[in-house]
Amino acid sequence: MTVLNCTRLSDLFAALLAAIASMASATAVAEIGTELRGEITAEASWYPSGAAHTGQQDSFLHFETRPELVVYGDDAETLIQPRISGGTSGDASIDFREAHVTARLGDADILVGNTILFWGKVESYNPVDVVNSKDFSRGLMRSEKLGAPMLRLSWPVGPGQLDLLAIDFAENIYPGLSSRERLGLRIAKGETFSGGAERDDVASAVRWSGYFGDVDLGISWFRGTGNEPRLLQQVDGSMKPDYSRITQAGIDIQYLHGDSALKAELVRRSGQYDRLGAMKSYRASVIGVEHNLYDIMDSGRDILLIGEYAHDSRNGMSHSGFQNDLTIGARWLWNDVEDTEMLGLLTRDLDNGAQTLTVSIDRRIADQVTFEASARLPARYHHDPNSAALKNDSAIIAALTYGF
Repeated sequence: MTVLNCTRLSDLFAALLAAIASMASATAVAEIGTELRGEITAEASWYPSGAAHTGQQDSFLHFETRPELVVYGDDAETLIQPRISGGTSGDASIDFREAHVTARLGDADILVGNTILFWGKVESYNPVDVVNSKDFSRGLMRSEKLGAPMLRLSWPVGPGQLDLLAIDFAENIYPGLSSRERLGLRIAKGETFSGGAERDDVASAVRWSGYFGDVDLGISWFRGTGNEPRLLQQVDGSMKPDYSRITQAGIDIQYLHGDSALKAELVRRSGQYDRLGAMKSYRASVIGVEHNLYDIMDSGRDILLIGEYAHDSRNGMSHSGFQNDLTIGARWLWNDVEDTEMLGLLTRDLDNGAQTLTVSIDRRIADQVTFEASARLPARYHHDPNSAALKNDSAIIAALTYGF
């Protein structure tokens, strides 16, 4: 079993954590409360096409539990949410998605520990979202965020909130040899650093987010070790992640107009390796529109239409693959007591014709049990240099989740 480090914060972070814990312990015993909740998920996945690489399997079972403990008082709160997972796709593991203390200090809020943040507005690809590293252990197309060790200070500024962050580095987790959705060569454990990055690098970030009438605006700046490394081939034939230090300025914006929403994310990043491992500054953007059709044919159901376009100034050298891509789709909301929802998205690379069709459904089948099923169908991936290794990885996935 692999146990991932909860945090590698500096002595300053540890001192702040101790100070906040001391404040919480000073609260009267009668004012302390606790809550315990969580989820347990069982998932089965099947890949109908034959494996492209030696050692890959065609089906997997995965089990995961995410208990969550909250301890709260008048001035501070502690949240602990480990993720304990295992199955046939790789080693069992334990990591902490959330493990932090928050407190109110005058007009400011302070958070110390592991947490997951989301920056962005669009559906298909979020270039502004750079804080959390990724867990790719079940495949390069199935990433989950890892908790990021950080110190965050927040307070109201104008019609919004200003966040100042110091973020410790956490490495990505990559799929093993039996997994689908992986490269042909094994990705070795461990990592290297270049371009000014260091293992003990603490990133700094600033984000202001707020509202101006119908406009939801976020402005962000990040400098530190990025979570999108290049992969360097080793003498044994394996690949090893090599992380660089990036600087990124970003804007994410949403404008509501009647039943429609206009969305965009725009970034400028330096220090990033491109698809071939060269370091080059670039600009990337995703613009989109969503339009809600209410009560279709008096059925009580709604359809949300989605259209997005992604562009990268590096064109075919983009490391993300979203250099000239169009996404269209729809979300069907049944508005029933079972919270039934269906989503269909088609993303097409306008340069080489590679495309991915994703269809999913979520539905509550009992008070505490939900069912989710999805199908992902790639096509013409052999034309796309970023995705060619995944050309056989069509997937059908079903999961049951029990909440307690």
